Amino acid sequence: MEGSPFNRSALTGRSPPATPRDPHAVPAPSPAPCQHQEEPPTVMSTPELQNWITGIKQCLNEVCAISTEGKLNSEQKLRINNLCRRVCHGTSQLVVTYQSLKQKAIQTHANLQHLKENYDLSQQLQALKQTVEESTRPVPIAASFADMVKTSPNNFVQPSVVNSIAIYPTDKMKSSDDTKTLVQKIIQPDQMKLHVRGLRKTKNGGVIISTDTKDDIQKLKQSAQLTTSGLTLDEPHKRKPRIVVVGVPSSMQEKDVFNCIYQQNLADRLDGMTPEIFLKSVKLSHKSGKKDADTCNYIIEVPANIRKAIITKDRVFVNWSSCPVRDFTLVTRCFKCQQYGHAAKTCREEHNTCGHCGELGHLMKECSKKAEPPKCATCLHYKKPCNHKTGDPDCPAKKMAEKRYIDSIDYEGA
Repeated sequence: MEGSPFNRSALTGRSPPATPRDPHAVPAPSPAPCQHQEEPPTVMSTPELQNWITGIKQCLNEVCAISTEGKLNSEQKLRINNLCRRVCHGTSQLVVTYQSLKQKAIQTHANLQHLKENYDLSQQLQALKQTVEESTRPVPIAASFADMVKTSPNNFVQPSVVNSIAIYPTDKMKSSDDTKTLVQKIIQPDQMKLHVRGLRKTKNGGVIISTDTKDDIQKLKQSAQLTTSGLTLDEPHKRKPRIVVVGVPSSMQEKDVFNCIYQQNLADRLDGMTPEIFLKSVKLSHKSGKKDADTCNYIIEVPANIRKAIITKDRVFVNWSSCPVRDFTLVTRCFKCQQYGHAAKTCREEHNTCGHCGELGHLMKECSKKAEPPKCATCLHYKKPCNHKTGDPDCPAKKMAEKRYIDSIDYEGA
């Protein structure tokens, strides 16, 4: 058989060499098992392939040997010899191709398993992220007027539960800054074990201190240093609530609107409330809306009991109109200095502040940087992140001003 043309080393050399380990053990990512785990594809091992090709080679050698011993002419023997050689060569090529495809199939299976496990992990992380976001989502302290109009009925302003005390100087010439400096000098929160939430200036040269508990307020009231330093203590004077009645017919007179609000909405709901008492209790703050429109909005200042009776119904009836009603919590922004809490006509600043770039010395309509991204002038003033428009609904300074405004209103536990 050694003289046979099929018994040569080149034949087996076409087949890839045996690997040191079974292809079933090809290294692959091995994360924790998951629900998509599948069995790897069934393949033939290299020894099995070698045994298979050796059997084919032996059969072909026997065919060549039989043809040599038979009564065939030289041409017929050569044809048989060449055909067997071609069969053996094709078989070797088939084995090589199979080995290559086998390795690719095993690697592809491992990659698919890895991708499926990563997908499962991604789904679990998404579910965990959603759970964490839902559990840590902050509860809004208060909503603005625009937010209230968009939300569902009976979504009322919820003021913070704060305990406050107002401190005023007996000397009427003293400013709020003077009072603040004096209070911070004579009061030591660490020694008195005070839980101070805030210290802010107010009108008439006073300051307001907000604390966590009523006990902290009692400690301040009993402080001898305050009473002997030319200061007086008083309860903070809170504003009346304001509500907005949307869509009031512009053709109606103010007295007719108030009369309808009382007669159609409150006459049978508030004990002891007469038309005269109602008219003395309410006050039109201002109107808003488009000029020459058929309807306008009434912003009305009302006592807490009237506010609660109206706001809980979500709307009021005014003659033939059904008008939505909401708490009005918008704060005034000065278009001269861009700060909240006052209007431009009462602003004490000497120079204008641009509402676009936040720089001093010009108005927004005169700004030469309109092509650049806007900066919040209010936040820039307090050296806070200012990469948003002045007056943006999500501006931290605006939200803080709205919160202070709401906390300064007497909702009487609303």
